[in-house]
Amino acid sequence: MSGGDLIRRDALIDQLLLDVQSKDLVLAVAPAGYGKTVLLTSLHEALGAAKGGAYWYNCDRTDVVPRKLAAFLMDVSSAEGGLAADDSLGLEASGALSASLIAAGLDRRKADLTVIIENYHLAQSQETDALIEALLATESPYLHLVISSRVKPGFATRKLMLAGRVAELRVRDLAFTKSELGTLARTVMPDGGGADLAGVLERTEGWPVAIRLFLLALKEGADTKRLLEEISSRDADVAEYLSEEVLRGQPREVQDFLVATCFLEQFNLALCEAVAPRADAAQMIEQVQRNNLFIVRLESDSGWFRYHPIFRQYLLTQFDRLPRQEQAEMRSAAGRWYEANDQLAEAIDMALLSGDAGRARSLLARLAPELVSVRGDLATFLQLLSRFPKGMIEDDSTLLYWQAWAMFFARRYRQAASLVASLHRNAQIGSGGEIDAGLQNQIGLLDTLSATFMDDMLSARRAASDWLSSNPSADPFDRATVACSLVLSSLAFLDVPAARRAFDLAQRAIADSDSAYGNAWVCGIGMTMDLVVGEPRQVLARLEALGAGWSETPKAPSNISSTLALLSAAAHYHLGEIDSAEALVNENLHMLAEHGVSETAAFGLAACLRVTALRAGASDALTLARKMEAGLAKAYAPRLAFTLRYERVLLLFRAGRSEEAIEEASGITEVQPLGERRPDEGDPDLPSVKELRQIVSARVAIADQAWNEALRILTGLISAARHGGRNLRLVQALILKAAVHYNQGDSVKAVRAFLDAVAVARDRGLNQIFLDDAQLCRPLVAATLARLEQSLGGQMNELGFLQNLQARLGLESQIAKPNDEMYAPLEPLTAREKLMVELLLAGLRNREIAGRLAMSEATVKWHLYNLYSKLGVNNRTAAIHRARSLGLASV
Repeated sequence: MSGGDLIRRDALIDQLLLDVQSKDLVLAVAPAGYGKTVLLTSLHEALGAAKGGAYWYNCDRTDVVPRKLAAFLMDVSSAEGGLAADDSLGLEASGALSASLIAAGLDRRKADLTVIIENYHLAQSQETDALIEALLATESPYLHLVISSRVKPGFATRKLMLAGRVAELRVRDLAFTKSELGTLARTVMPDGGGADLAGVLERTEGWPVAIRLFLLALKEGADTKRLLEEISSRDADVAEYLSEEVLRGQPREVQDFLVATCFLEQFNLALCEAVAPRADAAQMIEQVQRNNLFIVRLESDSGWFRYHPIFRQYLLTQFDRLPRQEQAEMRSAAGRWYEANDQLAEAIDMALLSGDAGRARSLLARLAPELVSVRGDLATFLQLLSRFPKGMIEDDSTLLYWQAWAMFFARRYRQAASLVASLHRNAQIGSGGEIDAGLQNQIGLLDTLSATFMDDMLSARRAASDWLSSNPSADPFDRATVACSLVLSSLAFLDVPAARRAFDLAQRAIADSDSAYGNAWVCGIGMTMDLVVGEPRQVLARLEALGAGWSETPKAPSNISSTLALLSAAAHYHLGEIDSAEALVNENLHMLAEHGVSETAAFGLAACLRVTALRAGASDALTLARKMEAGLAKAYAPRLAFTLRYERVLLLFRAGRSEEAIEEASGITEVQPLGERRPDEGDPDLPSVKELRQIVSARVAIADQAWNEALRILTGLISAARHGGRNLRLVQALILKAAVHYNQGDSVKAVRAFLDAVAVARDRGLNQIFLDDAQLCRPLVAATLARLEQSLGGQMNELGFLQNLQARLGLESQIAKPNDEMYAPLEPLTAREKLMVELLLAGLRNREIAGRLAMSEATVKWHLYNLYSKLGVNNRTAAIHRARSLGLASV
């Protein structure tokens, strides 16, 4: 129904019902007054009558952060997971995560769900658009969205339209037709002429609200002929003119009531009594409803109403003509009512509009903790804050503090840090109100966290140490949080002993807290430290001690649950338990952007890429890495992009694509993880970043057969890793060192270095690192086993580990062969490697081979290195001899 139930629009409703069943999205875009709400209300009722799952969501300005909308959708779809109901940290789930959980919930229910989202133009933002796009991208057969907006939404619809998945209602579809106008005319003007009707349709262009205003004006006694002539020839705005006609036809007390209450976006009886105490509010609301004066009940039994926006706009022009003092008094009365009824956001709005900025500031200071820390409603807080003069906020340390937290929770870490700097300035010069010890404590906490999440680990380390020493009796959760920042910053500086001390402090502090989130976060930091140290078994033991049921409780935020899962995936991967790692990666890959800090994310990221490389090949893993770099750019500091490029270099080297690896390695120096620094700030690289550069440089030197350069780099790495207790890095560097010695022809040193790596890895279960570098490790395993067998059994502990590697590398059959067959290639030669054999036997040098095959000398060296590994030799002369003895060439 439309036009106050005067004209049925059954054809539109029937078409909408068909579209809802067959399309993913029904989009109604038209300015105010085209009957979108009335039409969609009828659709909602029709869906309810058909016993379909239909829900209504009315957007407001706070929905620019889609937290409430996502929570509503998850609730009606029976989705499981997502953010905790008591998420005191205000963490936001990504649109992709929310959409995947909603789609999974619908898939479990296997029932259609229609969601009508009204007034989307109020919620439109990059984040809300991303949520809608992600929902549509799931292509769930059960989800049907109906969205109304006054402007075209920002989410992408072109591809969906081309695929026939979108139905659109535009102005031309919603405008009254000549037939509908004729029905209206026959109802209220039996003698109306066709020319007059044509004039109305032409003048209003079928605009439903204008036609409805026309009807009401007639109902209130306006002259039909005069009214038709006026709107057919008048240049003034049709809606304003007709609104004036409607208002003029009302009794004086109704006019006064309408004008006195129009500044309220929504109202109920009690609020109207507070604003217009002289009026009989109950009678006025009843009469306005009876006269159908563009009043809309928000919900059937709520007692709350609003005026139609076009009619309200005209009423506001009349309100603005009232004396300023009278306007201020009515707004102050509304503000007092809102405050008494705990609607502080509305009370603040009224205080500002009435000119009482001081009261508004006091109210916002009261409301800020609930909005920012408890409800996580950052959009409402920041929107209210934007209404204040800038200088007023800068002079109020309490509001400045909560603004900084809001920026932090919104992941605008640099803005948060800038606001914290302003707080420090206020404290130094004594402005912005008194900063007591409690507020000073919290400012220091925020200072530490901002530096940590911005990846400014030098500042984070300093701030965390200062805060912990200055606040020995602070809240246990806060002390644990700062101690965790100290762990992460210490790990970034490769200071494992300091990280262990800080972690012990975090554990002691969180033991005095009842925060499930805090316990899980501390556990995750411990797991990260264990991975840096190279103790994957300890990672899994730590998670088991936390409790297997933790992640299944309603209070378990999905971001920390996923962080723990991906850290576990990394541990399983290093242990060589690929199936377990793959399962965890597949379940949690969509949450990779939710981890917050580079240290925790890096291990999950590496596990994702390495599992993909094993299961789908290096090319798929490299494609995933590029997608990750684009997708994670906003979520993390640049250091994670550096880690991604490091992983790409490793993938390329391990896949035998040395030329690409060397090119990628040369570009890795372009990534500045800490951004531009002043000359007096010293080395721009964190020790952890510098170490990754050294690993890459060693790999490049090996590919270039620059053995001495490789040994120089690796000797320093081995010493630092051994001294620092970082076993994973130590094993990695020892394997590379053994490979260098092997290719230099020094099998004694090669076996010694490799046995050193095996001894470190064996007790910690570090299996996969040998398998990842299979090309390097195959000849080393064979040579080491042969040496141990020659020494009467040798080191028995290492022997078992080596025999396991032998089997997993496919070497068992080779080593078991008789002596005359032992030196056959360890695995079949590729076509390119066979060609290399021919060219070696022809006596060509590396430069000549490069020219013949149109490749770089570095690539030639890499192919020769792979060939030597398969032949079990370490130089050109030995390779030629082995090739001839095995009959690999006709020359």
